[in-house]
Amino acid sequence: MNELYYGDNLDVLRKYVKDESVDLCYIDPPFNSKRNYNQIYNNVGKEDVAQAQAFVDTWVWDDLAIKGFEEVVENQCGICTSQTINLILGLEKVLGQGSLLAYLISMTLRIAEIHRVLRPTGSFYFHCDPTSSHYLKLVLDSIFCGQGGDFSNEIIWQRTTGKSNASRRLPQNHDVIFLYHKSEKYTWNKDALYIAYDPENLNSKTTNKYRYKDAFGRTYRLDSLISPNPDRPNLIYEFLGVTKVWRWTK
Repeated sequence: MNELYYGDNLDVLRKYVKDESVDLCYIDPPFNSKRNYNQIYNNVGKEDVAQAQAFVDTWVWDDLAIKGFEEVVENQCGICTSQTINLILGLEKVLGQGSLLAYLISMTLRIAEIHRVLRPTGSFYFHCDPTSSHYLKLVLDSIFCGQGGDFSNEIIWQRTTGKSNASRRLPQNHDVIFLYHKSEKYTWNKDALYIAYDPENLNSKTTNKYRYKDAFGRTYRLDSLISPNPDRPNLIYEFLGVTKVWRWTK
């Protein structure tokens, strides 16, 4: 297709993407993080550079959520499974008509459309975080497993540093990626995995980072030992002539 669309992916999927025409889909949607995200863009208008709110990752039960709820439970689009309808009705009883249900309905509509456009050999990667991943997997199961597809992997993407104040809870340092296949006929390029893990095939940016080898020939990189959380008096000590808050005990 070789085209890039800008806008709501639900509208684009419904208007421009045909049934069973896509081999692979990956989405990194809002996480229901209750945060606002901004982007810097070049404005053709009065100002050369302006900052705009990219999206508000805070969901509310409003007319749009009610419309989406009706679309799912009445199967107005004709692609919702009975499992999905029963799931959303059940979640309404458990969660109530609030922000979390509004978020899950928004994701359900899009996941159903993605399932529609995938070829029988197609695969789907859904990127999220632990905020709502347990509910999202139920939605994914109801749409994919309810129509002959299958859940394949829960991939953990670990960050280098965690997010959150570690003095009040353990830091969050990973995202979740769910992998689903539309059918048992899915395509799996296993050779690509070996290429990805072969040090001889790493790009220059990666090899510049991981340029050291230990006594066993394993490649590694050097990283900062400084703690991202300064409120750790038990980790303050002198190391190599420098006194700081370190990541680990001496």
